[in-house]
Amino acid sequence: MLALIVACALWIRFVVVPRRPSDAGSAVPRRIPEGEARPSADGSGLRIVVNPSSGPALSRSPLEQLHEDLPAADIHELEEGDDVAALLADKKFGSIGAAGGDGTLAAAAAAAVDRDATFVAVPAGTLNHLARDLGLEAVDDAVEAVRAGTAVCMDVGTIDDRIFVNTLSFGGYAPVVDRREQLEHRIGKWPALLVALVWELPKMKPLRLEIDGRPMKVWLAWVGNGAYSPPGLAPMWRERLDDGLLDVRVVHGARRFSRTRFLLAALAGRLRKCHVYSEWTAEELAIVCLDGKQRIAADGEVFDGPESFTVSKKRRALRVAVPVPD
Repeated sequence: MLALIVACALWIRFVVVPRRPSDAGSAVPRRIPEGEARPSADGSGLRIVVNPSSGPALSRSPLEQLHEDLPAADIHELEEGDDVAALLADKKFGSIGAAGGDGTLAAAAAAAVDRDATFVAVPAGTLNHLARDLGLEAVDDAVEAVRAGTAVCMDVGTIDDRIFVNTLSFGGYAPVVDRREQLEHRIGKWPALLVALVWELPKMKPLRLEIDGRPMKVWLAWVGNGAYSPPGLAPMWRERLDDGLLDVRVVHGARRFSRTRFLLAALAGRLRKCHVYSEWTAEELAIVCLDGKQRIAADGEVFDGPESFTVSKKRRALRVAVPVPD
């Protein structure tokens, strides 16, 4: 039994959800012009909100290190009921940031776009997808970015007036996420995702959509802010954050046994050849939900979406502090 579990874990790790390769490309940072948008090396002019509940259990909070390394920065530890957007709206801070997981960073990034402020992303979550795509692996990297005064400009996705920096999902996503969150602390996120799919897919009904005028039935739909790698079930990284593209991945529901075909192809690492799955890139999507309003998730936050909406891009709208690579 133990050997079977190890074999399954290795199969998921290397076939279904491979890790970002060490030689994957990344954006080249540029010097931030002098002025309010560029924080001082000691953190003056910078406010950072810290989510104390982000990250794996027993992980160290970045609060102490941020106070020590950026002594002039305004560091605010989030409490229950705090509004991230309101805390980062004070215009006396020309640069704003957040320490936490992807949800916390996404909320702070939206505030930075609204204000055209430099954004400081401090990786302190479990997976840190956005931070890793920016080359930020630890708190030290964010501190070095502030001291260097360098940044990259990345695209943000939009669903009507709402911003997302990583992904947008709809269809059967909400119950899958609920189930995954119940399991991921015990078995890890991606194995939990596979278990959640197996558990929830039989209960789902396909969603009737029009995407760019094409009618289709969809079990799951996923849209990435930028082209992701690898192809298939678990897109993990982006080599560019300013490509102007949306990465669209759809599990179709029109064929018989489509869910079974999808799961078997996912486990075999052959989704690109599966007839009930498709992926493509686009600059904009016009989506109509023919079954009425649906639950939609943007950067993991689920909300009630409209019956029809447009997904598009704001090119190079978010300026993010990153260090100069070695």
